[in-house]
This record gives sequence, C-alpha cells and structure tokens, in this order.
Amino acid sequence: MSKTIRRFADLISPVTREKFESDYCGKAHLCVSGNDDKFEDVASWDVINELLADSTLWTGRLLTLAKQGPTLDPKTYCVVETDRDGHVIQRPVPELIHKHLEDGATLVLNHADTLTPELSGVAGCLQLQFRAQVKCNIYCSWQASQGFATHFDGTDVFVLQIAGRKFWNLYEGFYEKPLSSSPYVFKLGAEENERLKGDCIEKVELTPGDVLYIPRGQYHDAIASSEASLHLTFGIVPLVGVNVFDVVKAQLENDPLFNRPLPHYDQQDALKSHLGMLGKRLEEIISGCEAKQLIRNHQKNAAVQESFPAYDMPFAGRVSVFKVEDVGSLLGDNLLVRDWLCNRDWFTDSEFAKAFPDRDINNELRILIKLCAIEQIG
Repeated sequence: MSKTIRRFADLISPVTREKFESDYCGKAHLCVSGNDDKFEDVASWDVINELLADSTLWTGRLLTLAKQGPTLDPKTYCVVETDRDGHVIQRPVPELIHKHLEDGATLVLNHADTLTPELSGVAGCLQLQFRAQVKCNIYCSWQASQGFATHFDGTDVFVLQIAGRKFWNLYEGFYEKPLSSSPYVFKLGAEENERLKGDCIEKVELTPGDVLYIPRGQYHDAIASSEASLHLTFGIVPLVGVNVFDVVKAQLENDPLFNRPLPHYDQQDALKSHLGMLGKRLEEIISGCEAKQLIRNHQKNAAVQESFPAYDMPFAGRVSVFKVEDVGSLLGDNLLVRDWLCNRDWFTDSEFAKAFPDRDINNELRILIKLCAIEQIG
C-alpha cells in the first residue's frame, strides 16, 4: 500500500486539523510521532542520490552547504562554467562537497518541492491547507554536526524526519518584527540572537516518521543524533500586506493622480496635502471591486501553482486538478466515490478515471462540483 501523503490530516495525525488550527497554527510548535515507515514513499537516501546524480539540476544557489551559521561561500565547493544555454553558473564539484561534509557541513538541496511527484504531493496538501505557496528544502547532516546556529525562520515550517535521528531545541523566544523568507536572523548578530531566544522550553528527538511544526519567528536549533540524518522542511510562504502593492501596481501606474509630480520638498503644506490625496486614492483603489478580485486571484494562483500535475502523457490534453471539499452529502451510489475522496485533499481527472473506469467521468465530476463535494482548482 502506498504511503504517499495526499492529505494534510494524514501529515499531522493523530492530531486533528481542528486541534492544530485552534491550538498551534502560528502560535506554538507541535511534535507528532509517526510510524517509521510513514514517509518511506516521500523520500529516502536513494532518492537523494538520484537527484544529486543529475548534475544539471544543481548550482551554487540550489545546492548549499552550512556549518554553524550562514551558508558557505559557493566558491569553496563550486567551479564557474557555462551551461548548455551559454549562461555562466556555479557548478557544484562532488570532490569539494565531500571535503566539506567530512568537516561537518550540512548539505541542503533548495527548492525541491517539485522534483518528485511524492514531494509535490506533500507540498500540494500544505498549499491547500494554508492557501499559500510552499517551498521544500532537503537537509542531509551527520552526527554531532550542527549546520545552523540557533535561529528563527521567516515562514511556518513543517519538518519531516525521513532517516536517522535529529535533536531539536525549541526556545520560548519569538522574533516578532516583520519577517521575510531571507535569513535575516544572521544579520542580528550572535549576542542579539542569544538575548532574544530565551530559555529552551522543549527538547525533542525526531526519528523517521515524526513531524515537527515550528511557527515562523520561533527560535530553534538542531543537531544530528545518529550517524546520518535526512529531513525535509516545507516552508509556508503566504502573501502578506506588502504584496498587495505588487498586485495593484499596474492600477497605480495608470492612475492620473499617481503620475502627477510631487510638490517641491520645501512646500511642506502642499506636499502633506498631496500625500493625503494619494493615501485616499490608494484606499479607494485597494477597496475597489477590481483590486479585490485581482488580489483574490493572486492569492489563489500562488496557492495552487507548481505542486500539482500538469501533464499526463501520452494524453495530450489539459490535466484538470480538483480540491476535495464537503463529501458528507455523497450517499447511495456515491459511497465508493466518497470513500475514495476521503483519502486525499486533491486529485486529477485522470486519477479519477483510473479509479472509476466504468463511469462517465465528465458527468461524475460535474455532479460532484454541483454538490459542492469538489472544486476545480487547475
């Protein structure tokens, strides 16, 4: 039986979705123990070796090394060369990487969320749960090796322990100033981070099948407690208020008031008045129907991009993706369909066709949409 994760509920089980949302989401860390085979179909050392064998995937930006803090300079493990398209890139060199690993570095494979269907499946569940973009990084570390000093992340993070064991220290301190996905923590300095992290409130050892949720801003650190440790982190990247300006930028650029020259800086009263008019106009634009729909579409596109299948070769047509909604109304002949839907947060039309080959698929999907049991998202 495949253990590919297709439901957020399976990821955090036995904790319920309702319990997670009320007690932990954005508030407190959560450690969930799982069977050691829970993620055996999501990733493994064999999968990592296969990914690393495709040298065309990796550059000094996508494959990074870390030891006790910020990532190492790619110049220490890469050579500069030209790719097939004539672009200059930093290409990782295995011999140089092995030297760093033997010296205690942690190997990080960034932006791995779409590299395999299994990784995409987990990312898809998280995208639908949080209505946000999701990024996955893969971490390979070795005993007594601490890749990163005590730090916080700019996103909520789900850690999936795949192989080996790793100790995690969770601290009471939260960095509550504006956050981003960049490693801003390393710009604060060791003394400032030491002051902000506070006391360690829990120590946990993750073993294969375990999940650790850490809300953004919470200080933590980790160190491998077995000879080799492999874990995945899925970072939740929601749209925030400043992203609204990216969405309405075209409207601002085409608005006469926003193209009017500002009053001279010495004309303070005139400048103040003009800025007040810009503020009122900005409020009108953002609260208008057009901007609301643009922002909603931008959110939706960010939440359903990348992680869901786009091809089903040799079928040449478009692949349709559906999100499972309320299946409680499915009775009678639809009980088999309901049971199938209950085992996933999303599916494609081709998967549905393979599961129910004797049914009129297009008609069945139309009925399910009408019953609000599913929603087409792609």
